[in-house]
Amino acid sequence: MNTINIRNYLKTKVGSNIVIIYYGSRNKKEIYKGILCGIYRNVFTIRLVNGDVKSFSYVDVLTKTVQICI
Repeated sequence: MNTINIRNYLKTKVGSNIVIIYYGSRNKKEIYKGILCGIYRNVFTIRLVNGDVKSFSYVDVLTKTVQICI
């Protein structure tokens, strides 16, 4: 799998509910819930439940820093 495949897959899911699990340093895990709202060249964005917009890169998905649950 590469970044182009991830981007193309996420293009079909725009507007869907999504859960992002971000694995940070020192075994910290952050969970974000929202709606997939934007697909760009190097990043994708989600609109969180509280209205904020958060962006993640496709490379983070490849390196398993970010896990996507749709």
